Amino acid sequence: MSGDPQQYGTHSPGQPPYGTDSPGQQPYPQAGYPVPPTNTMAILALVFAFVFAPLGIVFGIIGRRQIDRTGEGGRGLATAGLVVGIIFTAIAVLYIVLVIVAFGIIATNTP
Repeated sequence: MSGDPQQYGTHSPGQPPYGTDSPGQQPYPQAGYPVPPTNTMAILALVFAFVFAPLGIVFGIIGRRQIDRTGEGGRGLATAGLVVGIIFTAIAVLYIVLVIVAFGIIATNTP
């Protein structure tokens, strides 16, 4: 390390300086740019995916549709709620089927 102050903060020719937006990137919200509100259904989708998974699926679908229509934020929350809700619901359905099959096997093998 030479300690040269010019070394830090330099950039390659043709490249934007560090911390500036490059083409194709969404700029970070700055002063003067309003941040879109987060969709309520997207938040509820993620919460209910852990509380009652089928509602997480419903709220995730509703939230994604509202976000597409209104341009609100929270698409990732809605998608996460939808995916987690689907996974947890599938696990619950599989568990219920296995319990029913187990009781069926026990009932048929009992004299």
